[in-house]
Amino acid sequence: MSKTSASLLVFLDTIGVSIALLGGNTVLCLLMGLITLILYRKVNPILFGDYDRKREKRLAQRRKVLLAQRTNNGGNTK
Repeated sequence: MSKTSASLLVFLDTIGVSIALLGGNTVLCLLMGLITLILYRKVNPILFGDYDRKREKRLAQRRKVLLAQRTNNGGNTK
């Protein structure tokens, strides 16, 4: 699945959720909520996979630096 088709699916889902909420249809709201969760699981790695990998890498580096600082300070943070 390309980023373009994934973005289109997210857009259509947003329209569907808006219609469900504005219409006040509880069954449609629950259905769109379920579709949103499924879509999130499938589309998030496609649209934001690179960002998530870079973010995890930065967080791991930051954890390593903070752990080294704690070790050097003997566990004292003050």
